[in-house]
Amino acid sequence: MAFRINSDAAAFSPIPKAKPTKRKGYLAFVHRLPCVITGRYEVQAAHLSMAASQYGHYGRAKQRKASDRWVLPLCAEQHDRQHRIGEAQFWACAGIDPHVLALTLHGLWTELGDAAEPFAIAVINQRLASAGALKSRDEA
Repeated sequence: MAFRINSDAAAFSPIPKAKPTKRKGYLAFVHRLPCVITGRYEVQAAHLSMAASQYGHYGRAKQRKASDRWVLPLCAEQHDRQHRIGEAQFWACAGIDPHVLALTLHGLWTELGDAAEPFAIAVINQRLASAGALKSRDEA
């Protein structure tokens, strides 16, 4: 039996059309976390723009914004640097898969709500420690 592939471009849309999910509670949670690069507090919510369809993130495009699920805490200096050098290079230099980290933090908050804060901080601190960037209490 032979199968025919429909070549009509309108029949197949690789990018789902959905409104981004915005949750004030989640962004407030992210703002209480340390920067994933420096460990400093007073962070900004950095939305991921680059696509990673294997994780269900199709990036930002014309008239489409990223869901709050795709946000990471960055201090102002690192957030500015991310925009200056470009997302892909920024995260590669940091040795971070930002989509996995964003999903991890969002998953913790989805499951535990605000009680997820110490768990999320532990995830970030573990990453900082493995990168040799975790500051001692005296340095903080």
